[in-house]
Amino acid sequence: MPAVLGSPLWAVHISDGVLAWPWWSGGFALAALLALIGAWRIRDEEIPQVALLTAAFFVASLIHVRVPPTSVHLLLNGLVGVVLGRRAALAIPVGLFLQAALLGHGGYSTLGVNSCIMVLPALLAWQMFAVLRCVPFLRQKWFTIGLLVGMSAVLATVVLNSLVLAWGGQEDWRILARLVFLAHLPIVVIEGVVLGFTISFLAQVKPDMLKLTLVPSHNCLLSRESEFDSLPAGERVG
Repeated sequence: MPAVLGSPLWAVHISDGVLAWPWWSGGFALAALLALIGAWRIRDEEIPQVALLTAAFFVASLIHVRVPPTSVHLLLNGLVGVVLGRRAALAIPVGLFLQAALLGHGGYSTLGVNSCIMVLPALLAWQMFAVLRCVPFLRQKWFTIGLLVGMSAVLATVVLNSLVLAWGGQEDWRILARLVFLAHLPIVVIEGVVLGFTISFLAQVKPDMLKLTLVPSHNCLLSRESEFDSLPAGERVG
C-alpha cells in the first residue's frame, strides 16, 4: 500500500491498466449513449455555454486540497449538471480528455468509464436542483439548495468511483477503494459550499443560466416579473 500513496489511483480519474477490459469497453458504450442523449437537438446558442462549463470543469482539476497522505481536487460536475442539464454529457468527456492529454489525469482507455462516473452524478444534480427549488420550505434558499446538490453530486461520484475500483479492477483494489472514498469526504463538504455560493450568485446576477427566468407550468418557481405581478397592488414597489 505505501507504494500507491502518491499514485493517480487516489484520484477519481481511473488510470489506464487499472480496469478489466469489460469495464472500460462497457464504459465507452454507456458514455457514447449519454453523449448522444446530450447532443440531441442541441442549438447553436447552447454551444458557447457548453464550452464555458467544459473549461470550468477542466480548471477545477488544478485546485487541489491536501488530504494526507495525498491530495484531491475539486470536481464541479454538480455545477456542470445544474447549468447544462443533459448537455453535461457533452462537456464532461471533453474536459476529461483534456485533463488526460494535458495533465496526465486519468487515462485514454478509461475515458468512457471516467465519463460515466462524472456524468451520471451531474445528471443527478440537474434533477435534484429541479426538484429542490420547488420544495416550499427551500424556495429561493439558493445556498442551501446548492449545498445539498453539490454534496450529493460529489458523494455519488466518489461512491461510483470506489465501486468501479472495487468490482472492476484487474487487481484487488477494495482496500484502496475505501481509502479513496474517505480521502474525498472533505471534497464533498467543500464542493457543497462552493456550489452553494455559486448558485446563490448566479440566481442573483445571471438567473437565466439556472433557467430561473422561465415559469414552469406547475408554477413551482416564478420569475422575478411573475413574483412582482403576483403581489397585491399595495405591496408593489417601483
